[in-house]
Amino acid sequence: MDVYTTSFTYPRRSRSGHSPPSSLDFQPQQSLADQYGAQHLQQQTPDPALAADSEAIQKLALMVMSMHGCHVAFQPVDQGRAWNFHITGAYQQVMVSRGIILKECPIQHRANIKVTRSEILDSPFSSQPSLKTEVRRRLDDIAAQTNAHIAVVNSPMSLSSRTPPDGISSNAGWSGLETERVCELVVTGSEDSVCLARVRLLVMLDELSGLHSEICEIDQKLHAIVAGRKRSTLQTIQEETGTNIYLPSPLQGLVGPDPATSGGANLGNTKNMIWITGEFFGVQRARDMLYQVSLTKAKNIMSRDTAILPRKLDWMVTDRAEELKGVMSDNATFIQFPAIGSSTSLITVYGDHRVNIQRTIRFIMGLACSYYVGSFWLLPIQFNALLPPANLNANTVATLLKQISIASGAEVVFKSMCFELHGLENEVRAAVNMIMELDIIKTFHHEIRFQIELANEHREFISGKKNGKINKIMQTTNVKIKFETFNDHNFLIDIAGPDTSVLQGLTLLQEELPAEISFHVPETYHKRIIGVGGRSIQRIMKKYGVYVKFSNAEEFAALGGYNDNEDNVVARTPAKNAINLDNLKQSVMELVNPKDKDFVDETVSIPRRYHRTLLGEKSIFIRDIETKTNSCVRFPDKESASDVVTIYGPESQVQIAAAMLLDHVPFEADMAVPPNPDLPRLVSTPEFSALVERVKRELQVAISPNFKHLPTSAYTNGNTTSDSLTDYSFKFRCQRSNSDFLITAREMLEQFLLNHNVHVYPSPTSHTHKRGDSFAEAFPHFDSKVLSAARTRGHESMDLSLIRSDVIGDRRLRLANSSPDVKALFNSPAYIYNLAPGDEEAETNYLSASNPGAEIDHWTPLPPIGTGVHRTRHSEDAIKRGSDSLLEAKLKDQLIKPRSLNNRAQSLDLTYSLSRITENSSHLPQPDSPTTSTGEHTGGNSSPSSINAPSFPSVYGPPSRSSIGSAAARSGLIHEDNNTVDDVTRVISGLGL
Repeated sequence: MDVYTTSFTYPRRSRSGHSPPSSLDFQPQQSLADQYGAQHLQQQTPDPALAADSEAIQKLALMVMSMHGCHVAFQPVDQGRAWNFHITGAYQQVMVSRGIILKECPIQHRANIKVTRSEILDSPFSSQPSLKTEVRRRLDDIAAQTNAHIAVVNSPMSLSSRTPPDGISSNAGWSGLETERVCELVVTGSEDSVCLARVRLLVMLDELSGLHSEICEIDQKLHAIVAGRKRSTLQTIQEETGTNIYLPSPLQGLVGPDPATSGGANLGNTKNMIWITGEFFGVQRARDMLYQVSLTKAKNIMSRDTAILPRKLDWMVTDRAEELKGVMSDNATFIQFPAIGSSTSLITVYGDHRVNIQRTIRFIMGLACSYYVGSFWLLPIQFNALLPPANLNANTVATLLKQISIASGAEVVFKSMCFELHGLENEVRAAVNMIMELDIIKTFHHEIRFQIELANEHREFISGKKNGKINKIMQTTNVKIKFETFNDHNFLIDIAGPDTSVLQGLTLLQEELPAEISFHVPETYHKRIIGVGGRSIQRIMKKYGVYVKFSNAEEFAALGGYNDNEDNVVARTPAKNAINLDNLKQSVMELVNPKDKDFVDETVSIPRRYHRTLLGEKSIFIRDIETKTNSCVRFPDKESASDVVTIYGPESQVQIAAAMLLDHVPFEADMAVPPNPDLPRLVSTPEFSALVERVKRELQVAISPNFKHLPTSAYTNGNTTSDSLTDYSFKFRCQRSNSDFLITAREMLEQFLLNHNVHVYPSPTSHTHKRGDSFAEAFPHFDSKVLSAARTRGHESMDLSLIRSDVIGDRRLRLANSSPDVKALFNSPAYIYNLAPGDEEAETNYLSASNPGAEIDHWTPLPPIGTGVHRTRHSEDAIKRGSDSLLEAKLKDQLIKPRSLNNRAQSLDLTYSLSRITENSSHLPQPDSPTTSTGEHTGGNSSPSSINAPSFPSVYGPPSRSSIGSAAARSGLIHEDNNTVDDVTRVISGLGL
């Protein structure tokens, strides 16, 4: 009987970062004093966790050995985050044992759910909060039912409360205000247990906030099909009914013990359970709609089978689970996998449309291509029938397999004088190199083979004309390359050679493998880009050596898109030329209108509790945003507990869409004040009511007192006076678009309290009162080269620091760029405050102190997005300023010249002549200003127009036929009005305007 030996590391190093596989990866941040369950303390020290895992794996290994009669050894690797297993025995028994270990191995996964402290804690603002009794009971029930481990820990952000919202600077005076403090529910356990517990916890939080919940049971195969492509149907149902719908994991039951049979309570068939939460009648409507859609879809279900190598299937389920869930969600399909570790190679894809099924299979096949198989055959140096064949010692091989597997990350198998290697390309290549360096291997001849899987559509691409590419590789490296048919979608490439030349041949072959990029171009542009007879696109393809395919509406419908569902153009080239793919895409996109090109995904963080309202009551506004910006707003899957909302649209529009979406997101912040017995009386006075009304009218910020009684047990320092038993704070509420007024509202409230002898906590930034720049920080996703945090800080501070002494009490100006009108945001001035003449020295000193050695930068106004005009930076140069008499004259006129006229000069430098005309011709119509004019004077703060001007032709350039009389203007002579008009007329005609 041949002995079959395999050594593999599980979980692999290439695991996804969102789900740490070992309990050692979970070391909670500063646990709350009243931890949920005493057993959570084990998580803080790695050694007990390692010992617990080791004991569980020991039991598993003994069970496998007793059941299947093979030898199992294991050891921790990767600092205890993974385990290396070594199994020896007959082939069938080893494969069954391997499958059991992959499924039952006690690998710890983790999920975090951020939740506001006030939802689950009795005393959220005290130093020693405790869980609410009802919450503790329900957490116990969920942990028992799902066999998961639940802990309540401080969030990493809890020490400084939560981070300020999008569009607010974290250092702009926010120390006096804090958003609601959060903690985390951390769930650990097997993957299925974590997924089940996370959904149950989210349902529990919805119920605590007053929502009704129900279960709807639908066959697991129908979940993704009912939800629709990219869950569009499910999002529509949630919009119409104002509900949250939580789907179970489509991969449930494949990895990890079943909670119903491993100590957890029997919850029925958890694979089919869909949870719905919301208002009572909304939940009923959502449930009926789900049943109706499922009945309709069930009549049209079709399926297709396809074959994949069993080890590749195991790798996909354990290492690429999120990608599999993503493709099922994107294409509204369900993939039925065989039991993990089995030798079954057949998968079944279910869907309601042939194109969706084909897209899913193409993705699975593409995923399989990244998993390589290598073999290293040991051949005797000479054959002698009288002597026994050379062989390797079993103990020696066992040690080698462990070392190679741990070092390379590949699964290494030894059978019949052959090493088999399974893994990613770099892992298999590394393992082959290690085997070739072994001394005992050098006593044998050896042959190395690699097996690569590739899509059938690339077969002609890789072989070249008359197999030219393949023949050249075989002649160059002395290797053999053979193509083999595998299934309807993929074929196999076998490359074999005697020594290191096979590695060289593999490298050359990989350079010829296709690299591709796909993107979306509206079909109306296709003919224009392709050109007459394809000349335009042929020229671009020859320039970059890239093949491009445009799909029309019929082809796109049959294909369902390339890499992404919306992609209708694909560019393909050999991997060695992959750098040109981006260049070709840019060349093609240059011919597309900015509003229709470069579709990208933009993410914006919105607290999870607002998603239901935004999808329900606010859905009409979201539809309006999508229509105006040609984009699509996609909310995260409810069961993921994510705050990230994705906006898909043209690059020039997604920023606008994000800003418009945030306008509908409410925002709350608290200002804590020291305990004071006079506060309850003060907040009931007419003066406080008048202040609240004024703040609401002027700043659109609502202020309400928030006094909470705290239990005496929350204080451990013995100070239990009546004053200390109440938590005093004021809650500020506003829309996210008005969040820049919160600091002003806080200052007004602080001043009111101080006037009535009520002390407030000192704010570290209260002496500077730095106002956040609502323009620069309303769009945090801009490139930092355009809007740099450090530069913005100096820019706004140097304006405000000079007026604090006299305007500190009355700083209630609303900046023009704080307008909720998005168009006004892009065309508004950078600031409207005045600087007194002669203050430039103070400005310079301030910047030098804050950032030594930095230059003072002046910025031209930002043009509207989509115009193709980029903001440019120019540094001041005192020598250049003094070198031109005209510039000196301009500097003298800065105090009397409107800002709007100054900005006009940046388009074409006709400022001097136009200013002469406007003095006597005020009736002439003025051109539109590139910025919203404030009617204020800029003072000495503004840089000279010619310094900021772009590279346009100047009328003050060298004398020429088209600029007669400009020398007189340069010398500063005073002309008659008629002469000035004539000068300008000649200049304009000379420029061809």
